Amino acid sequence: MNLGRLAPAASIVLLCAKAVAPAEADPRLVKESKDAGMPAQNCQYCHVSKVPKKDTFKAADDLNDRGKWLVAEKDKRKSKEVKGDWLKEFPGGKEQK
Repeated sequence: MNLGRLAPAASIVLLCAKAVAPAEADPRLVKESKDAGMPAQNCQYCHVSKVPKKDTFKAADDLNDRGKWLVAEKDKRKSKEVKGDWLKEFPGGKEQK
């Protein structure tokens, strides 16, 4: 396969991958959480499902207590988006952070 055909094919693959990527589980939040010193390793730090999907996402079912707390904080702070560093304020013992 020559390079002229490879570049457009790679672009299509990347666009398709972005289209099916979970919208609710923003990888930025995992990074922000880690940067804040939290032991987040993946989306399950705040979500129940391993890879939350936008089309099937239901906050009541797909978020664990930490995720539900973050959504409540977003509303309380009247923020447009959840911030990973808020997890420093998550109530509970060290084992829950």
